[in-house]
Amino acid sequence: MSAAVPRPRRLTGLALGCAAILVLAACGSDDDTGGGGGGGGGGESGPAALTLGYFPLVHTATAVNAEETGLFDDAGLDVTLEQTSGGAQAIPSLIAGEYDITYGNYTSALLAAQQGLPVRIVAGNDVGADDHAIMVAPDAPYQSAADLAGARIAVNNLQNIGTVAINAVLEDAGVDISTIQYVELPLPDMAASLAAGDVDAIWQVEPFQASALASGARVLFPLFSGPVEGMPVAGWLTTEQYAQENPGVIEAFREAMAASMEELTDNRERLVELVPTYTQVPAETVEQVVLPQWDVEADPEQLQEMSDRMLDYGIISEEFDVETMLVD
Repeated sequence: MSAAVPRPRRLTGLALGCAAILVLAACGSDDDTGGGGGGGGGGESGPAALTLGYFPLVHTATAVNAEETGLFDDAGLDVTLEQTSGGAQAIPSLIAGEYDITYGNYTSALLAAQQGLPVRIVAGNDVGADDHAIMVAPDAPYQSAADLAGARIAVNNLQNIGTVAINAVLEDAGVDISTIQYVELPLPDMAASLAAGDVDAIWQVEPFQASALASGARVLFPLFSGPVEGMPVAGWLTTEQYAQENPGVIEAFREAMAASMEELTDNRERLVELVPTYTQVPAETVEQVVLPQWDVEADPEQLQEMSDRMLDYGIISEEFDVETMLVD
């Protein structure tokens, strides 16, 4: 597929989150943010305004591409893209009404919903594939997941998709996961910590995986393998109130994102062109990354399995029905 011609886009600064989680339940979307009503994305008054939060990764090229190539416009949406600092900040800001829809990993979303926050899933985005890996130093003694008993493993958050998937793979390999020490580090800092010997293994997602490989680290195993092969990783979230008030906007958003994912699938040329414009990742790195896998559908069975694993690992405190947070 040939690369699409980019159009100018609007990128505003980082939004601020709510100060404390206890305040969030009282926060809500403003009635005038978005507004699509029950029809399509736009209406007689023009395109529906939509503030969309996204974390700058290769994986969120789906949103930036949809804006630049006019897919959002074609769906009747006037989209403002705002970069977030990741799920820990994006979800509180979503609940506070700073975004209408935001990108977030499913584990963080399920945790928030289980705690009573009105987070809803409106569309899927990336599915776990070889673009995520557990990596070790080139001279490390580890040769398989079974060798990681007692290891210090870097993750970017102690209660997200990384720890859930690592626990599942290690348990499947016979490792007592109570012996694992998780170390919370930003993804860009992990390779240096590994090289310094501060941790024994790191979880890297593209483009950081390509950078870590270039620095000499090696892949021990793909993170989303074995019992978590193909696990959905992250998608697009909104609030219960926004979903109820703007079904047309959500339908139009899904339509545009599905088209964007189709354009980008296996389209390295377009990603090399696009990703450096909204991240600090150079084109040379994008040329080396393992390409993401995208799916606009959020699989309820796999999400329920994720929720059940979160309960097993003590991330949530009681059983949770994932169907309650999926928007039709």
